[in-house]
Amino acid sequence: AVTATLEPAQMAVGDRARLVIEVEHDAVASVAWPEPETLGPFEVLEQRVDEPRVEGGRAVSRAELVLTAFELGELEVPAVGVDVIDAAGNRVTLGTEPSLVTVASVGLDESGDIRAIKGPLDIPLSLLALLPWLAGIALLGGVGYWLWRRSRGRQPDGIPAPAAPPRPPHEIAYEAFRTLEAARLPDRGEIKTFHIRASDIVRAYVEGRFGVDALEMTTGEVLDGLRGQDVDEEPLLDFRRLLERCDLVKFAKDRPAPERCREVIPLGRSLVDRTRVVVPPAESAADAEPAPAEAGTA
Repeated sequence: AVTATLEPAQMAVGDRARLVIEVEHDAVASVAWPEPETLGPFEVLEQRVDEPRVEGGRAVSRAELVLTAFELGELEVPAVGVDVIDAAGNRVTLGTEPSLVTVASVGLDESGDIRAIKGPLDIPLSLLALLPWLAGIALLGGVGYWLWRRSRGRQPDGIPAPAAPPRPPHEIAYEAFRTLEAARLPDRGEIKTFHIRASDIVRAYVEGRFGVDALEMTTGEVLDGLRGQDVDEEPLLDFRRLLERCDLVKFAKDRPAPERCREVIPLGRSLVDRTRVVVPPAESAADAEPAPAEAGTA
C-alpha cells in the first residue's frame, strides 16, 4: 500500500510544500524511489529517503519531497509511481493519488496569473524634481569657471578634469546582461557561474535603483526591502522568481538545461525595464521661448 500526504494545502507563490510518501511492504522487499526534477507545475527542490521502519514481517519506507511553484491558482501534484521489488526480483509499481494545492500571490491580488509586462515608470516633471539637476548644473558651471580662472597662465595639462556623473543603475545592468549573454556560459557547461553572475547583476541593480543592500542580503531580505520601497506586486513576483531560481542552482545543486538558462536574462531585462526610473526630457528652450511679437506700424 502507498499513501501520500501534502502540506500545506495553501501556499504563497515561491513558498515550499512537503510531499511525504509512505510505502508499506514485506520486510524482505525494497523500494525503488523515483528522482523527478518536476512534478507537474511544481519544481522538486530536494528529496530525502529515510531508512525503512521494520515491524515484524512488514516494513514502511518513507520519502519526503520539497516542492515549490511559481504559478498561481489551484495546482495539481500528479500521481507519483513507486516500484516495490520483492526478494525474487519481481517489480510491482504502486501509485499515489494526485493532490491539490492552492497557490496564492505574495501580496495584493490573489487571483489570476502573473500579468503582462507594464511599461517603464514615468516620473512627472516638476520644478521640485528639476531643482537638484539645476543645482548640479550651476555647481558644475561654477567649478568650471573657477578652474578656468585658476588655469590662466598655467599649462593646459594642469587643469584637472571634472568628475563624470554616475551612470544610472539600469544602464549598468543592461551592459552587464549583454556581457553575460555574450559569454555563453550555459553552452560551455558553466551553469552555476552563469546563475551567480545573473543574480549579482539583479542585486546590484536593486541596490542602485532602490537603495536596498541586496548584495549582502538573502533573497527573503531583498524581497522585504523591495516591499518597503512599494514595488508593485507583479515585478516583485518576478524578482522572487528570478532570485530563487538562481538560489536553487547556487545552493540546491539544481542544474537546469541550457534552454531554461536562456530564460534568465530576458526576465532580468524585463524587470529592469519595468522598474527603472524614466525622467521625461525637459521642454527645450526653443519650445519654451515665446514667439516675437510683430512690429506695429508707425
